[in-house]
Amino acid sequence: MIKKSIFTLMMMTVMGWVSAQSLQFEWNGNVYSDGETIVCDTPNDWGEYLQDMQLRNLTGQDMKVLVEKEVIDDLEGVINYFCWGLCFSPDIIVSPDAVEVTANNVTEEGALSFHAMFDETVFGKVKVKYYAYEERNPDQKVSIVVVFHRSGAGIGDNAHSMTFGTAYPNPASSQVNFDYSLDGSLCAVVYNLLGQEVMREQLNANIGRMTLSVADLQEGIYFCTMMVDGRAWSTQKFVVKK
Repeated sequence: MIKKSIFTLMMMTVMGWVSAQSLQFEWNGNVYSDGETIVCDTPNDWGEYLQDMQLRNLTGQDMKVLVEKEVIDDLEGVINYFCWGLCFSPDIIVSPDAVEVTANNVTEEGALSFHAMFDETVFGKVKVKYYAYEERNPDQKVSIVVVFHRSGAGIGDNAHSMTFGTAYPNPASSQVNFDYSLDGSLCAVVYNLLGQEVMREQLNANIGRMTLSVADLQEGIYFCTMMVDGRAWSTQKFVVKK
């Protein structure tokens, strides 16, 4: 009886390990172990910290997979969100719909990504843990931790005297405004949640109020990035609601 119980316990342990290994995170051939931490400390062209990722189905059956996030360490003035098939607003914790990952296959590039956008005056680290699991087996999760780090290295002494204010009104229906005071050549670029550029506005003054027409934009979440001398300086989020 004792030997049988030990054997049963060993089999349950092995089965649990196999189930836990049904999915794995990877990117560009790098395989990440369950719970591994990676650091994302280089912004893209519009100032967003973006960590691309892929999921591999290690089983012989197609799976419907959900992705979930858990913010471990946060900073005021940082927006974080993720994309899984579609991109979701920052308040979404679990992807609303499962995405199919075919048997013994890996997801396409661009299907899964993790994002953080820092206000221009915010520096430090934001730590987010992401989970992936089959829709019908929510207790069998694999995870990865991403630390988004904005160090502030190379920021000049006058950095904190330059400002790019939050959007108003927000939500906006016909137009949205931003107050700003910045040195250099200025250009405002608006992106949708997919990271696609939908608007670009060159500014002639270094201080004032910028007004953008959003009448032709679809309802949803957008990000306005202020470019200073060709480099992303600050990003503000706004919502279009008709």
